[in-house]
Amino acid sequence: MTDTPSPAPLPHHMPLRRHICFLLAAFCCLLWSGAYVTGKLAIGTEETAGFGPFRASFFRFGICGMCLGLWGVWRDPQSLRVRPEDWPTFLRLALLGMCLTYVFNYRGLALSTGTAAALIMATEPVWIAALAVIFLRERMTQARLFGILAGLAGAVMVVLSSQQQQQQTPAAGAAPETAAGLAMLGNALMVFSLLWESAAVLTVKRLTARYKGRAILTYEFLLGSLMLAPFAAYEALREGPIAPAPAAWGSFLYLVVGCTLVAYTVWYRLVEDVDASELTVFIFLQPVTGTLLGVAVEGTKLSLATVAGAVLVLAGVWGITRNSATATATAIATGDGGGGRGQSGEI
Repeated sequence: MTDTPSPAPLPHHMPLRRHICFLLAAFCCLLWSGAYVTGKLAIGTEETAGFGPFRASFFRFGICGMCLGLWGVWRDPQSLRVRPEDWPTFLRLALLGMCLTYVFNYRGLALSTGTAAALIMATEPVWIAALAVIFLRERMTQARLFGILAGLAGAVMVVLSSQQQQQQTPAAGAAPETAAGLAMLGNALMVFSLLWESAAVLTVKRLTARYKGRAILTYEFLLGSLMLAPFAAYEALREGPIAPAPAAWGSFLYLVVGCTLVAYTVWYRLVEDVDASELTVFIFLQPVTGTLLGVAVEGTKLSLATVAGAVLVLAGVWGITRNSATATATAIATGDGGGGRGQSGEI
């Protein structure tokens, strides 16, 4: 049986100037840094009615998948052709990087804070590096070992600090112990979402050699939204119709347009002109800006333990990404695994 030919390359673009590429990379990362606070508002809070975690993720990626698919059909339908033997990998990618990642991530975000989410999700390169050593047999260098240990220690400090803060300032009507327990559960769910997402980054390596990033993202969004549909249906049956507040609608539009359609389109255009490993430095903007947004919007107070944890997380990510020759650093910058994050850093 003759294999389906590989998708034809996209038409050549006029290369962007280097400083323009770096400015656009910073712009994308700043857009992604707002995903944690706006994600919290889109899901809903005690004060603001939202979509709910499962319906928010289903509608977000279903809409984005359809938009990217229509764009691909119009601009370059050849790029969307998939070899039959690659469909299982696409399905596995959608299951790990979209369905399981966002079931855990958005459910955890609903129980925690945008500030904690920004710092926890910043540890994704740490989990990718650890899994790459275990499953891809990448070499454990001193810098990588330092990065993994520092990043994990920082994540633990952030999680425990978030739990303590929720216990000291519980939501209205909630007992301190209950608030702390829910915050710990939310943070734990977000950590598990990183494990699924990191596994997706390693899964997608086979696809990146054959398909453009936009094509991979299109199928991940479309297939992932189909897998999220049962969770969204369950949520709708359990909680009934939704009436999101204006703040939730605005946050949802920001996630769809800014964080997904604009940021990913621009990012994948950049990696055509700039080596992916050169873009890893910009992932440091996301936890810093995301944390500051959480403080400004949610009124979260930064404890000394949270700040110390954030420093360890950033040091760990630096230790992992400083060697641009590793597959891990390239995966982080190219956004392999979608969503995120590896995701160019955003989940």
